[in-house]
Amino acid sequence: MIATVIFVLAALAAMDLARGSVRAVKDAQDVTLATWLLQKTIVELETKIETEGIEKACEKKKEGTFPEPYQKFSFVSYCSEIDFKISETVSALMDESAENDDRATRENLTQKYVLNIASDYMSKASRELHVEVTWMQGKTPRTIDVTTHVARYDLPLTVGGVPGTAPSTGTGGTGS
Repeated sequence: MIATVIFVLAALAAMDLARGSVRAVKDAQDVTLATWLLQKTIVELETKIETEGIEKACEKKKEGTFPEPYQKFSFVSYCSEIDFKISETVSALMDESAENDDRATRENLTQKYVLNIASDYMSKASRELHVEVTWMQGKTPRTIDVTTHVARYDLPLTVGGVPGTAPSTGTGGTGS
């Protein structure tokens, strides 16, 4: 009788261990699938920006669910402008070191102007992409996310409100 009780307890422990192992495998499969869906979504966003351009393809926020058989997973994506403030940072440094003569003031204004143009161009040419994939794992909500940056340096350069041509230093493209 004691041997039977020990055997039953051992069998119950083994079943519980097996059930936990199956659950861990299922959880790992969900994380792997969510990671694949996350990667697929971010690549689609980068490709859309590359083919259609930043202004046309960059949606501030987009939400949805994935099609069958992945309908238990949902996503939200954000495409945000990156506001570069190079001129403000450098101007503060130059003001500290500049002498109060006319030449230093003119150089400072010229440098501010050039840095403003560079800041504006970089802000227009760059975006931050953020994607989150969410699903329920049992009764627990799970989320994975990724953030990357995209830059298109083939946009026309605007100086003083007058559009120019794309810089000739490269063909542009995306980077992350």
